[in-house]
Amino acid sequence: MTRPETRFEASTLATSDAIIDLTDQIMTFLNDHGVEDRATHHTALVLNEVLTNLGTHGGCRDRAAKIAVVVEPDTVKGEIVDAGPPFDPWSAPDPAFDVAPSEREIGGLGLYLVKKLSSALEYTRRNDHNYTSFAISRRQSAE
Repeated sequence: MTRPETRFEASTLATSDAIIDLTDQIMTFLNDHGVEDRATHHTALVLNEVLTNLGTHGGCRDRAAKIAVVVEPDTVKGEIVDAGPPFDPWSAPDPAFDVAPSEREIGGLGLYLVKKLSSALEYTRRNDHNYTSFAISRRQSAE
């Protein structure tokens, strides 16, 4: 069972100002719990990207998403629950890196980063809601 002090919960709209406010709160929470800068930044980036896509492509700027972040010894785990249209992040193709940036279609880099930064990324659809969960390793990778 998770100790309450290691869990952050909030609801937010998928608007630019609300997302900035939420990521600021989460970064403060993670810093207060001794999470390393790299893992804190990666967690904020993943949340920012998923929520931005929800507002931009999911048409859900006026319906709050529920956010939970839990600090564990080796990982930071997060979950976003929203009422947007079904969207599995794994269904999005990776950007065409074999093509010059000026010739690539716009978009896709954010979800690519979400996939690369997450040590685990899962999606399910239940009761007309998307459940996107992720984990960010607190250990520096050997890459």
